[in-house]
Amino acid sequence: MKIFCVLLFVPTFASAEQVYGFTSARISILVTVVMGLGSVVISWWSLARASDRSGKGNWRIGTIVAVVLALIVYFIAGPHFGHTPGDIGSGNGRGGAAFAVILSIITIVLSGMAWIASRYRTS
Repeated sequence: MKIFCVLLFVPTFASAEQVYGFTSARISILVTVVMGLGSVVISWWSLARASDRSGKGNWRIGTIVAVVLALIVYFIAGPHFGHTPGDIGSGNGRGGAAFAVILSIITIVLSGMAWIASRYRTS
């Protein structure tokens, strides 16, 4: 049992070097995270416009833009998270990639909610 526990910690010890500053992977994933945050804001705005009873505003363009941004973020950050060696905190941008994937999923859910809310709006 002790050998098994030691073997579980080997990858953690192997990638324990500290990386300071911005690496190229961190910068690219930082741009992706900013795009993901923007898509969440746009989809939240679209949800507020779609559920508004007054019928003002064009929410469909915002929803489409948010979903396109979310798909771009997902297809950049997902493979980066899956294929990058090392742990989170090793300077490869894995933590940011995981956060970007979560943001893209939130965007798609909010955009779907906006689409459904618009169907029940009385104008």
